[in-house]
Amino acid sequence: MEINNTYPPLPPRLHRRRRLRTVCGWCFLASGAACIITNLCIGGKAWSAVAVWALWMIWSTLLTPVLVENNLISRSTRLLINTCVLLVLIDLTVSSGWAAFVIPIVCYGMLIAIGLIFFLNISKQRQNMMPMLWVVAGALVAAISAIFGFSLDSWPMIALAAIAAVILIATMVILRSQFFAELKKRFHR
Repeated sequence: MEINNTYPPLPPRLHRRRRLRTVCGWCFLASGAACIITNLCIGGKAWSAVAVWALWMIWSTLLTPVLVENNLISRSTRLLINTCVLLVLIDLTVSSGWAAFVIPIVCYGMLIAIGLIFFLNISKQRQNMMPMLWVVAGALVAAISAIFGFSLDSWPMIALAAIAAVILIATMVILRSQFFAELKKRFHR
């Protein structure tokens, strides 16, 4: 019986990339395990959580592309979420008290970058607006709850709420009925 391969063979570049990803994966696993074991043996603060999350952040950002919605806005959103989690871990394990001030600054910086990516090529990026809207909604909820729950003198939270609101209003004004049509596509039954 003769088997004919109907698919073209993979180019050598993809073989090298797959091998590199496999080697890097084993190196990352070994590094993460070494950090955890060292931290358990030495004791003290759980700095290994920061190291393991940083390894995960590098792995998920650089070495493993997402198969669904792999665009610049989605990748930037994932990078923002991973960075915020890393900052919270650093605040909880290494030193505390600064995350409530720094995380909103990182969020509105990345929100400005995501908004620029979206608005500079709005005709093409219109279909990729959902990750941006999730970040805007999360930023608005976090900022409003922080402003009304803690204090009104937290200027990073006020700036985050203002930037998120401006991006949301600008998106609604520019896209008009297309905005709601895109939302219906995402939340259809």
